[in-house]
Amino acid sequence: MNLFRSEEHVKNWSQYDAVSAQSIMTLANWAEVFSGPLCKNRLQPDYLSRVNEYAGELLATLKRLGKEGPFWTPQ
Repeated sequence: MNLFRSEEHVKNWSQYDAVSAQSIMTLANWAEVFSGPLCKNRLQPDYLSRVNEYAGELLATLKRLGKEGPFWTPQ
């Protein structure tokens, strides 16, 4: 559920945290991130042996989208 009408509306919210703004992404960007090999190949038998390669591709995708890294990890 989206409680905000625009990015400006989010920034005017009393609980807005500028540090957390790094994780704000469009639905299209999230689709690009989660359609990558880290998520797409998780049922493959060689997944664990290639997880570092997949994670590298995830970080490259996030960097291309202008993000420092995954929002779920400490920066």
